[in-house]
Amino acid sequence: MLQQTPSPSVMPAAFTAKRTAAYSVRGYTMGAIRDGWWAFVPGQQTKPNDDLIDELCIAHTKTGRTLLRYLRKGRVPGTWDLLSITGDPLLDQELLWAERVIWLEPHKITHTEIAECLAIEAQKVAE
Repeated sequence: MLQQTPSPSVMPAAFTAKRTAAYSVRGYTMGAIRDGWWAFVPGQQTKPNDDLIDELCIAHTKTGRTLLRYLRKGRVPGTWDLLSITGDPLLDQELLWAERVIWLEPHKITHTEIAECLAIEAQKVAE
């Protein structure tokens, strides 16, 4: 059973950050975190450090992939293991940056949003 406790002075980090970046989750390898959800990070794109071990992060690899994963230290110095819930781990990855997720927003794209995206793409093609 959940009980709501009023806490007006407590705000999620995503609401108090001066700069925030959002990434749309694609795929189903993170368990309950579904395709289309939004993952918010501080937007600093800093090198990963030990503070991120076992944290849910957005990580950008040297090969250009941006992924939502849990981080662990790799076996090779300067590398990281990227762990998902249902997918295979990506081991000993070189990361350009990684940021801890500070907020997750469940989202399912609506028909209106799809139509808006298609209209924007059609306009780009027409230009």
